[in-house]
Amino acid sequence: MGKYWMIGGAGALVILLIVSVVVALLESEETFAADTPEGTVQTFMRALQEDDFQASYALLSAQLKETCTVDQLFGARFGFGHRFQDSRITHEDTTTVDTMTVVTVRIAEFRNDGPFVTSESGYTQNYTLRQEDGSWRFSTFPWPVFGCGSVKTPPPAPAVTEPTAVPTPQPK
Repeated sequence: MGKYWMIGGAGALVILLIVSVVVALLESEETFAADTPEGTVQTFMRALQEDDFQASYALLSAQLKETCTVDQLFGARFGFGHRFQDSRITHEDTTTVDTMTVVTVRIAEFRNDGPFVTSESGYTQNYTLRQEDGSWRFSTFPWPVFGCGSVKTPPPAPAVTEPTAVPTPQPK
């Protein structure tokens, strides 16, 4: 009798595993309209995944662009595509306070260290956006960028003043 319970339990576990895999594979990605804060975050993440740094940079506010050039922001980094290979990013919440909108996403990262060793870690990330010239732009550096990289642009050359001819007094 105990043997049949064991076989039945293992069979139920296998069926449950198959059903969960099928559901996970059939679940499609939610697509947000590009002209929304959520769509801007999604566009940014896709651009980073494809290492399209110009498209990512275009979504920053004018103030952030004055702080950092595209070379400073991405020059020392070797791409972000690998960062999203084993990750799932889902929209959690959108909150608007005055002129600022905060989009919260949940990031789940999966690791596989062998046939029987897998792990998952999850955390939330907030993105702060504001309307600028009719488009949503990041008002703070968005994850996973966080700020300028180590590539520094040279300071502007000091202004060179041309000498002017000034008569020198001659002793009498």
